[in-house]
Amino acid sequence: MDNEEKEYNLAHHSEKMAIAFALMNCPEGMPIRVMKNLRVCSDCHVAIKYISEIKNLEIVVRDASRFHHFKDGTCSCGDYW
Repeated sequence: MDNEEKEYNLAHHSEKMAIAFALMNCPEGMPIRVMKNLRVCSDCHVAIKYISEIKNLEIVVRDASRFHHFKDGTCSCGDYW
């Protein structure tokens, strides 16, 4: 798999798509909650931290191992997942 394919695959992870959908369709400032049955990958974890900071939103993601509460660019897991 070359770098271009990796970038394409990372852009289409379910939690990123769910957050993008919520940003387009939910009222501004409304907390976003995402549930998934697999663990959040490091790329998605970093992306969600940035989104929470840039959009000034609370984003909660429940993955296979724990809840991640993102707010102001930080995560409740302390980047340990």
